[in-house]
Amino acid sequence: MTRVLVIGAGAAGSMAAVFAATAGAETVLIERTRDGGRKILISGGGRCNVLPARVDESRFVTDSSPNVLRKMLRAWPLAEQRSFFEQTLGIPLVEEVESAKLFPASHKARDVRDGLLQYATSKGVQLRMQSRVTGISPERSGWGVTLEDGEGIQGDAVVLATGGLSVPNTGSDGAGLGFLAALGHEIHPTYAALTPLTADAPAFAALSGVSLPVTLTARSAAHASRAQGGFLFTHHGYSGPSVLDVSHVAVRGHLGQAPRARIEVQWTALGDAEWEKALAPHGARTVTGALRNALPDRLAAVLLDQAQVDATRVLAELRRDERRRLVDVLVRGELPCTGDEGYRKAEVTGGGVALGEVHAATLESRRHPGLFLCGEVLDAFGPIGGYNFLWAWATGRAAGIAAAAHRARAAAITANPA
Repeated sequence: MTRVLVIGAGAAGSMAAVFAATAGAETVLIERTRDGGRKILISGGGRCNVLPARVDESRFVTDSSPNVLRKMLRAWPLAEQRSFFEQTLGIPLVEEVESAKLFPASHKARDVRDGLLQYATSKGVQLRMQSRVTGISPERSGWGVTLEDGEGIQGDAVVLATGGLSVPNTGSDGAGLGFLAALGHEIHPTYAALTPLTADAPAFAALSGVSLPVTLTARSAAHASRAQGGFLFTHHGYSGPSVLDVSHVAVRGHLGQAPRARIEVQWTALGDAEWEKALAPHGARTVTGALRNALPDRLAAVLLDQAQVDATRVLAELRRDERRRLVDVLVRGELPCTGDEGYRKAEVTGGGVALGEVHAATLESRRHPGLFLCGEVLDAFGPIGGYNFLWAWATGRAAGIAAAAHRARAAAITANPA
């Protein structure tokens, strides 16, 4: 029987353990925290957005081959993943229509984490909690894993699902990336992704707590991203789904990996033509009155100040250049950004092991047979809304199935080297 050691009991690791054991392997799941799956527990505000209701593959970000990424995703389609949670784990999912996310019907993230681990143990998975891995190494007959207390554990195959660097208080410390770099794998530079942005903009800081739906476009010479959704002014800058989804472009600029990004914001659903019509002369209506229908009053006042337009002016008195400046601010205003909240608040880690370092179908390392990688250690992430769980579930399943078959496959290759 193949012995599979899975390192990391997060989303990808738990799924890898489930499928390795289901495929008949003796499976050991090793986790540094006392309970595992802590990112599952905090996701979706404690409700866990298990999956997106629909998938747009183009929204994933990678510095590796997008074609390889798509092959990995399509190995376990969304419909099949949903069926696994509902039919196999017995966790019914419901769609939150406005966000296109799937949540457990109970709206309790713990049901997802506990459901995975309970199912894993029912399949014979051995849980080794509070066991910190300090090293992994290939051996003549398989792989060795060394724990912090000096204990060594041997297996035929290892699945590394240690996550990245985001939300370090959940147990993510980047150790797995260090192991992989030491083993010679190509690691694309890592950075905080899906993280709030910061700004030194007193006028906007005064709007803390104001929220609204917007469209953001972030561009640098090397990267670009566009997102629609909720936007929130904070004491330090900006947050909300739209901000998180474009933050990676700004973050990479802050790290010096790309020219500093410019972020433009379309504050409402109205474009140039619609605003030109809304700001056309209309009786004694003021500029503020025209903006009030589409924007929070406090934000409208700040935007008028940016456009250098007197809030008390009557629309009929607006000069062409004033109207043009105001439309520019409303449709493509610049969002000042000086930094980001980093890994502390990042939902995922960008960068990681280049996808070309593993076989797309099995997630097995091209450098070290018997070593399988999945989840956040790989160079790919998606937008908020269940996309990153979709990635974790798909890659974890593929790695677990392939790891369980490794011993038999290796024996077949040895017997028939040609």
